[in-house]
Amino acid sequence: MQLSRKHRALLFISYAIVITVLSLLPANTAPSFGIWDKVQHFSAYLLFMVLAFPLAHWHRWRLLTAAGIIAYSVVMEYAQRLSPGRQTSWEDVFANSLGVAAGYLLAWGLLYSIKCFRKNDSQR
Repeated sequence: MQLSRKHRALLFISYAIVITVLSLLPANTAPSFGIWDKVQHFSAYLLFMVLAFPLAHWHRWRLLTAAGIIAYSVVMEYAQRLSPGRQTSWEDVFANSLGVAAGYLLAWGLLYSIKCFRKNDSQR
């Protein structure tokens, strides 16, 4: 099953809203997933980039999207100063940025593999 561009965009926007809410919840009400905080940040932003990747069709736009997600991460970390019990952590921004880079590479590798598979399949 393949999602339409509209549904992929809706999924991406929904995920951005979830990240925003989780980032800005007061510390005492934020959910605990029982894993290291930096792994949570890395994983969340890896998925964020994987969801964003197919929305852009050119390499330049994908790179700009990755930079935008990293900028969003910085804004969210800074905005946490407004939530009770939360603070800005540049280590979290670093983990988020690594997640975006890993998500970019993962999505690019999957796209490349799919293209190669389709090319080989059509040559048969």
